[in-house]
Amino acid sequence: MPKLSSIFVIALLLSSFPDGGREAFALEGPAKEKPGLKRIGLVTDIRAITPGEPFTVALLIEHLPGYHTYWRGPGIVGVATRFDWSLPAGFTADEVEWPPPRKVLMAGITAYGYHDRQLLLTRITPPEQIADDEITLDARIAWMACSVSCNPGVDDFSLTLPVHRDGAAEEKDAALTAEFEAVRRSVPPTAPESWKIAPRSPAPDRIELDITLPELSAPAGEEISFFCYDMQVDSDEPQKAKVIPGADEVRIRLQLARPEVAPRSPERLAGLLYRPSGWPGLDSPYVEVSVPWPPGTFPHE
Repeated sequence: MPKLSSIFVIALLLSSFPDGGREAFALEGPAKEKPGLKRIGLVTDIRAITPGEPFTVALLIEHLPGYHTYWRGPGIVGVATRFDWSLPAGFTADEVEWPPPRKVLMAGITAYGYHDRQLLLTRITPPEQIADDEITLDARIAWMACSVSCNPGVDDFSLTLPVHRDGAAEEKDAALTAEFEAVRRSVPPTAPESWKIAPRSPAPDRIELDITLPELSAPAGEEISFFCYDMQVDSDEPQKAKVIPGADEVRIRLQLARPEVAPRSPERLAGLLYRPSGWPGLDSPYVEVSVPWPPGTFPHE
């Protein structure tokens, strides 16, 4: 079966689905049931907003068995979950904090996403002065829930919270706070400046990524893989790691496939490097990297 183009999958987002309904939890906006999803909605661990104090709102997604939604870089199929916030005057929203993905299958094609219960966190900062006694946060969210087939969705979600004014200590939901902290701990760190990471493209359909860093032992048979942010790497093709020992350091060369749908003349190669046993000096099996392509890499694009 030919591989599905992300352009084709994106077009499916033009379809929408009727809402489902659920009772809202104490710290949730109205959650909804959708094809492939047991529940999707906004949730926070605070019980009231304190003017000027940032807080966290999460998109809670509970998948039905066998279904997944997509990471910020879904691979060659799928569409990342997207947020369009509509906030009261003076409120601002940071970028989504993306936990590391897993490999998922859409009709037998490997992509990157999430199963089971997943929280996508956004830090919201309110203004120093809030006139109203309660505020409502609104977001239009687009997603795609896939298994052997895909169910695209676009819907509006809201979360209404009172404004806290008496100066007492802010009350939080302890279980949700702990879950938020666990998600934040899972967000991959940025590669240290001491790392040497160099990409090259020896052929239009190939990428080689060299990783050289101190204190790295040769990974005998260990999986090392790269989760790309923007379709420069074919998520459905095998990734091969070649170890090149040196006198004082070990160099790993990742051999990757570049798909026909890759962006033309990209400036950088960015994504997550994954090593199950972890990376030296980092308490994570994932590390975020972003490196420029050498000038002249894509002269005909």
